[in-house]
Amino acid sequence: MKTIKKLGLVSAVAFAMLAFSACEDSSSASSNGPDENASVDSSSSVCKDCDDESSSSAKKIESSDNQSKDSSSDAKSNSSSSKKENVKNSSSSQKAGSSSSEFVFKLCEEGDTSTTTTATKVFYYTCRNEKWVCDSTKVIEQPKVYPDMDSVFGSEYVHGTFTDDRDTKVYKTANIYYDYDGVSTITVMAQNLNYAEITIDSTTKVFDDSKVEKRCYKDDPWYCDNYFGALYTWSEAMGLPKVCDSVGVEENPKCNIDLSKKVQGVCPTGWHVMDETEWKHIAYYNGIDMSYTLLSHAVWPQKKGHNSYGLSILPYGDEGAYREGATFWLPIVQDDPLAASYASFTSSYFSINHNTYKDGFNYIRCVLDYDKTILK
Repeated sequence: MKTIKKLGLVSAVAFAMLAFSACEDSSSASSNGPDENASVDSSSSVCKDCDDESSSSAKKIESSDNQSKDSSSDAKSNSSSSKKENVKNSSSSQKAGSSSSEFVFKLCEEGDTSTTTTATKVFYYTCRNEKWVCDSTKVIEQPKVYPDMDSVFGSEYVHGTFTDDRDTKVYKTANIYYDYDGVSTITVMAQNLNYAEITIDSTTKVFDDSKVEKRCYKDDPWYCDNYFGALYTWSEAMGLPKVCDSVGVEENPKCNIDLSKKVQGVCPTGWHVMDETEWKHIAYYNGIDMSYTLLSHAVWPQKKGHNSYGLSILPYGDEGAYREGATFWLPIVQDDPLAASYASFTSSYFSINHNTYKDGFNYIRCVLDYDKTILK
């Protein structure tokens, strides 16, 4: 009896698989149109001699098969209905097409012009072949916003003044305690030098060694004229030919700097480019970094500068990373003919760096020669 039941169950499963296959065929056929043979084959495969369990499964398949027949019948009805609708729609489309052909839609009339404006640009258009074509654009210049420079020097320090005879520019000066190599006090310009005979910009490719050349931050003269001062390449700052930004002393003797003396560079007569020793003795006191006392109140983030020495150091610029630090060329000759050194300030510390290229642009400070009269 158990064997018969097993055989019955196997038959039922086999029958179910055949019936399912037939349903799939029927379903597949109905998608392309009704197929009556698939329904007949499916119903004829029902097992009549199975036990109740397998019989129940067979009934389910029969029911599924009947649904397949109904589906096939519906497909015929839907197909017929769809054909009628298509005929109607086709007829309607033809009528609409014949009616709309009398009107032609155009985007524009040939030769017309138009403009559109965004926050930063104006776009100019001309109608060509019934389409708008952009001919050109124009950038809208935004109003410039400059930093407040009222607190550059502060009121707690009394500055002296110096007039550069070369262009009559007047600089504030600060007398700073030095106490090194027999010199107790040095006089330093409280502003970055701003002298040149020619102002170049970031696009300049040809340089004139017969003239002192400078750049301004953002190529905007406002920064040069409002205490940020002039930006120089290393060779320009040292008073050397432009070629010295890319070659060393061995390749060109004109690139030699006599470090046994103070280097005047582009500073006025009687002044010299502030060197590493002078910067260090001012920035440090008894081995403690006191550089924040040299920074201006203006421009620096959170106005961290104390400016207690009156040196009024400003950052490189007034935006992004340029607002976070200041850099000044140093009269140092390195083995690498392309490398130069500079003094660096942030709002937190001072450092000397020897890893920049000479053809970059930095500021300089000028110091009165020690044998000159201290300015008051």
